[in-house]
Amino acid sequence: MVPRSAHPPLQERDEGVSILVDAARAVTPDTGGRIFVVEGPPGIGKTRLLAEVRERLRQDGRPVARAAGSPLEREFAYGVARQLFEPMLTAEAELGRGPLFAGAAAQAASVFTVEAIRPVGDLAVLHGLYWLVVNACTAEPLTLVVDDVQYADSPSLRLLAYLLPRLDGLPLTVMLALTSGAPVPDLLAEILRTPSTEFVRLRPLGPTGTAAVLATMFGTRPDDAFVAACHDSSGGNPLLLTELARGCVEQGIAPTSGNATLLDTVLLPCRIRPHLGNMPQDVVDVAHAVALLGNEADLPAISAVSGLGVEATATAVDRLIRSHVLVRAPAGRFGYPHQLLQRSAYEYLDTPRRIRGHRAAALHLAATGAEPERIAAQILQVPPGVVPGAAGYLRRAAETALFRGSPDSAYTYLRRALPEATGDEDRQVLVDQLADVALHSDVEAAARYGEQALASAVEPAARAVAGLRLGEALLLGGDTEAAIRAWRDARQALGEASPPHDAGLRRHLDAYLVNVTVLEPGQLHLIDEVGQAAGDDEPPSAGGRALDCVLALRAAFEARPQAAPAARRGLSDGLLVRLGTGDSPLVCGWLALLAAEDDLVGTSIDHARREAYRRGSVRAYGPVHALAALHELWRGNLAEAEREARTAVEAVERSGVRLGRPFVAPFLADILAERGDLAGARSALAWAGLPEEPPPAGPMYFYADTRARLLRRTVGGERAVAAALDAGRLFARFGGDNPAFMPWRTEAARTLHRLGHGDRAAELALAEVALARRWGAPRPLGRALRVAGVVLGARDGFPLLAEAVDVLAGSPARLEYAKALVDLAAAAGGRGQRGWARELLDDAAELAAQCDCPPLRERVDAMSGAAGSRTASAGPGATALTSTERRVAELAATGLSNREIAETLFVTPKTVELHLTNTYRKLRIGGRVELVHALDRVAAGTARPPRTRR
Repeated sequence: MVPRSAHPPLQERDEGVSILVDAARAVTPDTGGRIFVVEGPPGIGKTRLLAEVRERLRQDGRPVARAAGSPLEREFAYGVARQLFEPMLTAEAELGRGPLFAGAAAQAASVFTVEAIRPVGDLAVLHGLYWLVVNACTAEPLTLVVDDVQYADSPSLRLLAYLLPRLDGLPLTVMLALTSGAPVPDLLAEILRTPSTEFVRLRPLGPTGTAAVLATMFGTRPDDAFVAACHDSSGGNPLLLTELARGCVEQGIAPTSGNATLLDTVLLPCRIRPHLGNMPQDVVDVAHAVALLGNEADLPAISAVSGLGVEATATAVDRLIRSHVLVRAPAGRFGYPHQLLQRSAYEYLDTPRRIRGHRAAALHLAATGAEPERIAAQILQVPPGVVPGAAGYLRRAAETALFRGSPDSAYTYLRRALPEATGDEDRQVLVDQLADVALHSDVEAAARYGEQALASAVEPAARAVAGLRLGEALLLGGDTEAAIRAWRDARQALGEASPPHDAGLRRHLDAYLVNVTVLEPGQLHLIDEVGQAAGDDEPPSAGGRALDCVLALRAAFEARPQAAPAARRGLSDGLLVRLGTGDSPLVCGWLALLAAEDDLVGTSIDHARREAYRRGSVRAYGPVHALAALHELWRGNLAEAEREARTAVEAVERSGVRLGRPFVAPFLADILAERGDLAGARSALAWAGLPEEPPPAGPMYFYADTRARLLRRTVGGERAVAAALDAGRLFARFGGDNPAFMPWRTEAARTLHRLGHGDRAAELALAEVALARRWGAPRPLGRALRVAGVVLGARDGFPLLAEAVDVLAGSPARLEYAKALVDLAAAAGGRGQRGWARELLDDAAELAAQCDCPPLRERVDAMSGAAGSRTASAGPGATALTSTERRVAELAATGLSNREIAETLFVTPKTVELHLTNTYRKLRIGGRVELVHALDRVAAGTARPPRTRR
């Protein structure tokens, strides 16, 4: 007997197919993209269902790209991504040109070639691949299908996770097949947890579906008892049911009631061990060779691994295909029809045969010029010393992975190469490379290898460089004391009489030691140890610039005037940005300039953002977006601040560096609280993963400050006062007392005032005014004056409120200015100056709209209703533009396309489209043609002087 059908039609899967096909057909730039996970146990029909979906979409003429994860290829850098997009590439595009690589997508060219000039940062590649996906969707909607996603390589999973929050406006449907119960990598778990991920869960076939499959296989209607027995035996699993029916046909068992009891005797092809046991040894060897080779199983490779000649191999392959053990794959290759069969065949091999097979596969691939990562995949399966020249192959694979922007894969290859090293020099080079690469994937391992690299370094400069790197790894891993020891030892290694070319390195070490004083309390003695000499080197060095920046933050913490000049010296030439975005000294410089409200900070952060996305790492872009969020928050651009902060959250989660959480969490919490989302603010603060009471160690001052502010907004009372005072005491342990960073006195004063403790509230508020005057920046001074004015009351506080408005009028701190206007309007109204109060409220209404601050706008509306104000902007809706809308509109007015604006601002094209739509509505214009004149009217309308005095 011969089965009537090798693959019977899908049964009881119409609903799942329809959901996926309809979703792919419906997706447009307006609807945005969607992601689906088809989940079920092995053999349940995930691959068949997705094949049916692909076929229907292809019949519609819709582009579909497919890839499949493989256990053997889990370390390939962007292996799944390459499967998806390589078929789309023309010969031109393979060189990094052509429409797919237009614009920022050119950064992803290294993924598809081994001809890259230098290693590429993982963020740069990730961002480039996002734009490659955008380009692929430009002409028409695209569907991406990934089978066995649990076996996908980490970089490809990182791409899928990166796409998730950027699907809005992208005509893309992503379909992933996941085996239930399989181990799930962290990146995939993140995708599965995302609320926008939709699931299609496949259930076992029922009796009706079972009968239909059997009828197709036997060519006749089976008896009900036989159907019931088959259903019980297979559990309704389509693969097991099909193989059971195929075994019955091959063994001549008809589908009758009387034969139901014979099912236990049927030899299932999917139970590979007994099936192969009935075949000749050469056929068995070929089956095992295919299981070992994975996707590399062409006839020459199978021949090399099995030890048979090519003709004998071809004969054995034909027999396995006729027996439904193997199937033909693209490009003259062969494989198993299901991972279940391949895994069963592989597990049938004992360890010595597996080792021999992988060795033969590695040597064959090396002899035929295969890509280094494909050779490395085989070497990873065997113990050290099995494959001759393994260290060289693995190091070349690591280089390829770095060129493709995957330090994780490079780390795996280098770690495996270490026991293959043939001498001390080779081992020392590998350890040094591991210490570098591990900083981007495993900081504990980076510290471990960093210690080994330090122990083997001989020259003073080499020891200092190794110590500098080791200290960074230890600090990121949370061991501050060990980091300090490493940096001290490195300084000692340089010696007091080091040659001049080591001066920059010494200053870099000094910078990291001083930086500890803003990361851990009780470390101020390090300043005396290092000194506070400026880092001005000739020629300029990264170490000198780093020292300038950390000394600037120390000065800013202490409200000393040297802060801004030192920070400008450290950042003005962009050297630190070009050499390493995201380093702690760079962040120190930004914080100092932010506190001083120096315009250079925005320029420097924008430069760092461009560098991070052009060639930087995932770890580096978190600090860039975190400081950009703080910059926008302090300027009052809340919508933009929230976008930056959420990107920073994404970056911290991707990098796994927990040190970023005590900074990013309070920034996001403050932004959400200002926008009226107090529940979201509490969740954001909880994301830091800290106990409710800030721990005594680590840089918890921003966290403590935000916690105090949130308690004042939600709980109030003595608890809020205590939290504010505790924040001040904590900041003092870092030598800090600058209200630009920590306005703890006015926080406590506001609650004390409400509790009736007016004298104590006034004392604290006026003390902060004095400190803010000494510092001189408008935002903290205006805030302190405003709170002091409210606390002192209408008579004594009125001059302070008026001064707050004057101070803030020319400041970029628009939200703080709006708050001062509102409080001054309340005081003016109380003094009978109702006309002036209405004018102040009109200005405040415009600013509240620009800042996108609903709570302030609601307060203005309530006060305006009582005062009879119109609360409308003087122009035709112009000044209601948010800062981001204005920036997008200005770029559009220069002639840039939506896509070019998106690339410039590092946002999605859909975001640009939404901002322009809002802009046209607010300006009451029809489109781009009218933008230039409309923006001129905006500039004229906002140029009027503030109405602060009457």
